Amino acid sequence: IRPDRVVIGADEGSEEFAERVEALYAPITDNILRADVASAEMIKLASNAFLATKISFINEIANVSEELGADVVTVAEGMGLDDRIGPKFLRAGIGWGGSCFPKDVQALKQLAGNSGYHFQLLTAVIEVNELQKRRTIGKLQKHLGSLVGRHIALLGVAFKPNTDDIREATSLVLSGRLAGEGAHVRVYDPVAASKADGLLAGARVAASALDAVDGADAVVLVTEWPEFAELDWSEVKRRMRTPVVIDGRNFLDREALRAEGFTYEGIGR
Repeated sequence: IRPDRVVIGADEGSEEFAERVEALYAPITDNILRADVASAEMIKLASNAFLATKISFINEIANVSEELGADVVTVAEGMGLDDRIGPKFLRAGIGWGGSCFPKDVQALKQLAGNSGYHFQLLTAVIEVNELQKRRTIGKLQKHLGSLVGRHIALLGVAFKPNTDDIREATSLVLSGRLAGEGAHVRVYDPVAASKADGLLAGARVAASALDAVDGADAVVLVTEWPEFAELDWSEVKRRMRTPVVIDGRNFLDREALRAEGFTYEGIGR
């Protein structure tokens, strides 16, 4: 009910109906844009494609930062202070998902293709997002070697916190890839876990975060639910077989976990 803008698409001859729709939204925003239908649809697709591009870009910067010894959290903060860039959607992680970004990026790419135009940038945006998920497997292998028979805990199933939405969630891809590597996977999410049961490539849904990490060789933080920052990490370490944490959202207290004796690895840090 607090939109940045409302876009009304109406072609010539539909002005009366567009005015009725505008009247519905006028009480909640002054930012109403009238456009033809094709332009209105393009605004929706282009907006989400741009935000997805911004995330894929900062993920690429994170990958380079890891090689050069830079910290992508600091880099993103410095970039965001530039008004032309802004701080939003500059959080590096293990890939975007959800109900809008994947379908809208693919839709815009497909629409462009249908018109005979090859949208090269969006092809790269999608590829970077898929590669980002694979890099998580590489980080686990770096610390554990072969993942055959290893027990991996995934904290978070929903594509973002404060929702039970699992559409195109990174957790679904990770659980499948881990199963393909021969790992045993347990997942926990305070809201979305039961909804994903049966979609997680045989992963076991745990009743709690501590149940998920019990006997684990590594923990991957997938969704930045606030409760994960408040876990008793000394108890987590006691329960784990190997104290390895891959923080897929740069969400946890890196220094506190290292002081606790964890091998901690974030994204681009």
